[in-house]
Amino acid sequence: MNSDEVQLIKKTWEIPVATPTDSGAAILTQFFNRFPSNLEKFPFRDVPLEELSGNARFRAHAGRIIRVFDESIQVLGQDGDLEKLDEIWTKIAVSHIPRTISKESYNQLKGVILDVLTAACSLDESQAATWAKLVDHVYGIIFKAIDDDGNAK
Repeated sequence: MNSDEVQLIKKTWEIPVATPTDSGAAILTQFFNRFPSNLEKFPFRDVPLEELSGNARFRAHAGRIIRVFDESIQVLGQDGDLEKLDEIWTKIAVSHIPRTISKESYNQLKGVILDVLTAACSLDESQAATWAKLVDHVYGIIFKAIDDDGNAK
């Protein structure tokens, strides 16, 4: 990413990171509303959708999602940022491999992440494309780790 793209990501990121748990909850809530079968892969799968927002495990997971994105965004523009992103997201991918999550489910989540960010940050088309570039890069790392493990679906 060039320096203008990095600055755009960092500036627009200030909005969702200001309320990390709520932002993560917005992503997960929309994900489960659109694709309810994905809830089965989560530790709070027995909680009804309408009760998720008040569930401690759900809120903790929501906050972790935003924290890992925040860690990633903090390293953008630093020396070795691509290597650091690779390290961050390979670790996430490897920790999720035992859950046998399909690439289709990951891609469903990717679409929701981009939709929620676009709405929350009032992104225009160019800004949304910059975010998509970052998320596509992250997903390349995740899918490589899954493929390397031999658990790709």
